[in-house]
Amino acid sequence: MEDVRKESSVLQFPDWQGEFEAAMRENDQRQRPERFQALKAAILLRLKAKTSRPPGAVEWIALNDAINLLKVLRSESSGFPDRHRG
Repeated sequence: MEDVRKESSVLQFPDWQGEFEAAMRENDQRQRPERFQALKAAILLRLKAKTSRPPGAVEWIALNDAINLLKVLRSESSGFPDRHRG
């Protein structure tokens, strides 16, 4: 698996966007769950850090979009609606 952190210098939100980009580029169905889990962990870490470094409006929108897309992709890759996962 490539090191997504090496791209952080060009990312607007390097705390989590590298994992997002890697998850979106992953074509191997066997690796997708791992990518999705890494993205989920990166987003959760960023949200936990919000008290010390709160996201601006643009990052909140990007985080929300990433979370919603993650839900859709996880649902599609499992073949079933993902109603009970967060």
